[in-house]
Amino acid sequence: MNIERQIENLAHKDAIREVRCRFGWALDTRDWPLFESLFTPEVDADFSALGVPVKRMTVAELSGLFRHAFRAKEMRTQQVYSNFMIDVNGATASCTSYLHGQHYAPGFAGGEEFQIRAAYQDRLVRQDDRWKISATKLTVFFVTGNAAMVA
Repeated sequence: MNIERQIENLAHKDAIREVRCRFGWALDTRDWPLFESLFTPEVDADFSALGVPVKRMTVAELSGLFRHAFRAKEMRTQQVYSNFMIDVNGATASCTSYLHGQHYAPGFAGGEEFQIRAAYQDRLVRQDDRWKISATKLTVFFVTGNAAMVA
């Protein structure tokens, strides 16, 4: 691979990491327009590890799913992503990253904290000079605390 292609590949990988990090920021700040801007109009979503049926959903449905999980006003969250493994193939890419999701809601019945350790496996497409998630799958390694907080 020549140097120009290597630089371009690194730039794409950096942009893809940015998409996943903005995903976490959007959740933590409840910035739903930002959240929705990170996806294609329809998304293949697999959250079966959390009991949600696998399905193709509109970005509005996906946003609604997360809005519901993050609905408690008093809940504070921090989504931390790491261990990015990214493959770029022209205008498509795949990205796997680890998640440590931390949720805290003082006084929440059943326990004030919930943590999830998981991995996201995303497929992305390049549209309008931006990378967008077209498919996502969450694989849960383990959870601790009160899962009812996000149910």
